[in-house]
Amino acid sequence: MTGTAAAPRVAVVGAAGWAGTRHARAFAAAGAKVSVLVEKDGRGVALAQDLGAQLVPSTAELNPEDLDLVVVALPTTMQPVICADLLNRGFHVLTEKPVSADAEGAAVLAAASGVNERLMVGYTLHHHPAAALVAQWIRNKDVIAVSVRSVAHKQNLNSWRADPKEGGVAVVNGIHAIELVSSWFDGAPKVLASSASSGLYGSPVPEHIVSTLEFAEGVVLTLQSYWSPWREPEGLNQGDWSLTIDVLASEGRMLWSNDSLHIWERKGGQYEKTFEPSDLFLRQAETALNFCAGGIPAVAFAQALRATEIADTVLAAVPSAPGTSSPRSISKTLNTTPTVD
Repeated sequence: MTGTAAAPRVAVVGAAGWAGTRHARAFAAAGAKVSVLVEKDGRGVALAQDLGAQLVPSTAELNPEDLDLVVVALPTTMQPVICADLLNRGFHVLTEKPVSADAEGAAVLAAASGVNERLMVGYTLHHHPAAALVAQWIRNKDVIAVSVRSVAHKQNLNSWRADPKEGGVAVVNGIHAIELVSSWFDGAPKVLASSASSGLYGSPVPEHIVSTLEFAEGVVLTLQSYWSPWREPEGLNQGDWSLTIDVLASEGRMLWSNDSLHIWERKGGQYEKTFEPSDLFLRQAETALNFCAGGIPAVAFAQALRATEIADTVLAAVPSAPGTSSPRSISKTLNTTPTVD
């Protein structure tokens, strides 16, 4: 008689936040034992009780012998140092995207032990069932252009997202599409133009950004990303995020819109598929459990760093007002009101 394999043991850092809570519940639903939650205050008490997890105030209390995976879901600027420490101590780590708020901030992580083998970066779009079909469709196509519209619903911007050091919507939301599209094409794209605005909420960060980039093959990417106070009729992540990716090729056209996929072939054929709404956190958790058992990361450090470097160039191309120098501080490049509390 063979014994039943023990459930993988998972810790979640920043478990009381929106993403951290989603991660914790997703891993529990995927069959893992969420054994530890890391939070500095009492906000994680109810979740810890619900999941039967221990609540600790610091990652210093985590032991690699007691855990198979540590999930880090913190503001972007905080994650590199914490992830580097965990990697140096021998953990497998799943970190929320992006890998850093900017390429400079990723340097500490680049030097960490096992960064290419034991770190997986949480770009959830790769786990949508449409993603593999899209990648397969474009593989042998002569792609001309890709247009992306990525809109995340936020009632207000009174948290870490309003910190200029976090990079604004291009880094927090638009980078999902930047990472995915850049995984289809080689080389570092050239930014042809970028513009940004903070007119929706009046925060000190870019809340709306439009950028046009060109990859080495001549493929043009047009990206529009913004936070919206209005919830859209359809969307990913339980309606919080509306995504459209439109690919134009010499051989046809492909339109991925949330949970639907429509392909028009040049010779007249059409293909349409509608997917059941996906819990992308659950799909990612299932993949991450395979990763910490010895599999390869769905998105490794090198690809995640490339996306961050592209986001840097997008922000650097935003025109600055006279006498300003930092594209990361929208309060310096645009006329805005102070941070919303």
